Amino acid sequence: MTKTEFLKILAKGWFGNSQQHSIHAQLLKARGLNKLADKIMAESDEEWEEAKKVNARLIELGETPAVELQEYPIIADIKEMLEYDCKEAVEALPMMSKALSLFDDDYVTRHMIEEFIIDEQDHLNWVKGHLCLIEQIGMENYMIEMLGE
Repeated sequence: MTKTEFLKILAKGWFGNSQQHSIHAQLLKARGLNKLADKIMAESDEEWEEAKKVNARLIELGETPAVELQEYPIIADIKEMLEYDCKEAVEALPMMSKALSLFDDDYVTRHMIEEFIIDEQDHLNWVKGHLCLIEQIGMENYMIEMLGE
């Protein structure tokens, strides 16, 4: 895989995942789960910004970004939604870490991807924490915790 191909895959994935999280946040908000919806919407916004950074970097490198987004499922069940997010992060982290070697001669892009890895690890930790909370207090109590103003 080339540097350009990898960066285009990142952008495509983040644009799609941003849309998935945006829809999930809207579904959660409609159910009154405002705290969880706000967190998921913040994740959507962060992914959108990450995709834009990748496209900007592609342009800086003399490449033309593609207008594409990865398709992701829309999941109404909260636990399944979080489990899917967890699975995606667990799969993405090693792929991004492995791809770092593509950018040994490009500090700017390598640093950007290192920041993405840190953000993804933080998100994975957050998701795992919420799945653990569901396991400890049950879904009904979790949903009560996620109700907000």
